Amino acid sequence: MKATFAVLILLAVDAYAWMEEWAPAFKSTPANFRVLSHESVTNFVSTLKDKNGGNDYRWDWDQIEYTKGAAIDLNGDGSDDFVFVIPWLGCGLANRGYWVHFIVSDGAKGRMENIVECYGAELADLVKVRGKTYFRQSNHFYGGFEKSKHNHWVYQIFSFGTNGVMRCANVEVGRPFPAVTIHYINPKFKQIELTESDLKMIAEETKIVSRSYVP
Repeated sequence: MKATFAVLILLAVDAYAWMEEWAPAFKSTPANFRVLSHESVTNFVSTLKDKNGGNDYRWDWDQIEYTKGAAIDLNGDGSDDFVFVIPWLGCGLANRGYWVHFIVSDGAKGRMENIVECYGAELADLVKVRGKTYFRQSNHFYGGFEKSKHNHWVYQIFSFGTNGVMRCANVEVGRPFPAVTIHYINPKFKQIELTESDLKMIAEETKIVSRSYVP
């Protein structure tokens, strides 16, 4: 219980506290967005349920109740895009796990759906850096990288193209990302050295699912 509480503190309070030093650009204010109504969020999640047959999510009222949604121009084309943060509703560490769906205009009067998995995701992870909107992702890696045999937290930066596709933007902001730290019980950040093999594994395990969105 004590260890689990410490992990939640790491995720909910201090997960990004180090970022102002590691990537000074993130001292900027969060991006502006409009929180969607409960009805809009419920309609979106219900649509997903119908499309996927309930295979990807625990389709119950609690999941819909804790889902958050926002309207925001993600790719700078002047059109509203949409973000939905859907909880896993698991136990232990998985209690802070989420699927995040980004529905983004594609420049051809259609939309792209982009899906990532995260831990501790919030709408506040939509940030503005030098006029461009980014999403900060945190993910948990079980098992070690080549030069470290611990579990790890991995932090990455994503952006959105005018074609609606979400892409990794680690090289665009501040110091190099991904930022990787050991899963400590007491919250702290210590960047570990990554090999090319580590970077390839991170890219593979945090791959974005992008596809045409059909309501």
